[in-house]
Amino acid sequence: MKKSELRQLIREEISKVLKEESSEILYHATYKPLLKKIQVDGLDTTKSKKAWEDSKPGLVYLAKDIDVAGSYAETSEMVPDSYIDNIVVLHIDASKLDPNKLSMDKNVQDNEGDTLEYAGVIPWSAIVKVTRYD
Repeated sequence: MKKSELRQLIREEISKVLKEESSEILYHATYKPLLKKIQVDGLDTTKSKKAWEDSKPGLVYLAKDIDVAGSYAETSEMVPDSYIDNIVVLHIDASKLDPNKLSMDKNVQDNEGDTLEYAGVIPWSAIVKVTRYD
């Protein structure tokens, strides 16, 4: 199978997953001190500091489960200690995302589609709810 065919197959599978009722909301955990910037610029990782060594600028990492998203923020290696007590989870309406920009998170071994990466900016308008993560 060619790379382009494999990419298309993955996009189709992700699109199917996003259409399932349980996957209408995707989650991204971040830190309360960053919310004002996100409200203005959206989730734009091209200009932000990395929370993980293997994070790639321009990719927003998402989870299908709120606790999975939260756990990434809790265990981040590169944020100030004060941020760890200020985790918030962004609830993102998947229907407002371009499915062609979604793919499986390549940083997760044996990923079965539980975590995704979005190649682009997620606008504040796609965020339907913000909750504190404890």
